[in-house]
Amino acid sequence: MKNLLILLILLVSGFSFGSDLDSKSNKPNQQQPTKIPKISYTLPGKELMLLSEKILYKKTPQEDMYFYLLRPKGKTKKALPAIIYFTGGGWVNGSVDSQIANAAWFRDHGIVGITADYRVKSRHGTTPVECIRDAKSAVRYVRAHAKELGINPEKIIVAGGSAGGHIAACTAIDGGDEPGEDLMISSKGDALVLHNPVLGEGFGSEFFNEHPEFSPILHINKGWPPTIISCGTADNTTPFAVAQKFTRLMIEAGNTCELIPVKDADHSCDWPVSNPNFLPTLLQMTQFLKEHKFIPEQK
Repeated sequence: MKNLLILLILLVSGFSFGSDLDSKSNKPNQQQPTKIPKISYTLPGKELMLLSEKILYKKTPQEDMYFYLLRPKGKTKKALPAIIYFTGGGWVNGSVDSQIANAAWFRDHGIVGITADYRVKSRHGTTPVECIRDAKSAVRYVRAHAKELGINPEKIIVAGGSAGGHIAACTAIDGGDEPGEDLMISSKGDALVLHNPVLGEGFGSEFFNEHPEFSPILHINKGWPPTIISCGTADNTTPFAVAQKFTRLMIEAGNTCELIPVKDADHSCDWPVSNPNFLPTLLQMTQFLKEHKFIPEQK
């Protein structure tokens, strides 16, 4: 009887101790950053999404919008630069998992990698105008919450591929903000990383005829952030000649802009990761960001 009583006491004590641990955990269902390997960009996109911090950045009539944040391995008290990626899809399709590997690449190189979802026609019945609004909202959210996210609000890189590159570039243009947002918080990136972006000529001509205010190539002036672009020399969707023109106009305006020609490549010239042009292009983009003090030199 005495032994049975002792056993019952031990079982109750153990149960209570476990309950205390659970009650102190604020993130019972969240993967801890330490579980992400040092090199993560080669992981499948959906797996990277599960390993990331899923953060609500905006409520819309169609759906709540989230971004997925990947922190570099190791702890630091210093606020880090961040890169925010928007995937392509012609403003019609697109999902986070298709370009989160790019954000993971930069996370592996010591900065915070983020991929933001945004409204698209196939899922939400929206237009490119809503895509642009969401991009600006995502950047504004990250800057407004930079302290709690551990991000340097003066070193936010905005990036994207194809139509995602277009809405990333539009963060440098005035206007297109979500009504009701605090416009005192800037939605402009401190640098731009653009993969075969839609720039206002070529793909999307019907939209740009109706909305010239959202054509990046028409709104270049001095003060644009440092920009690096990749584009296939055989791109039939976002022509290489347009990327060349954009680069020339940027430089003529007194801005820093570098163009990476991807020889003989068509659209989506350097992604996904399996694309043989991924590594050469991303290495050049990484070097560009190092030169502009967005990525720390690693030992």
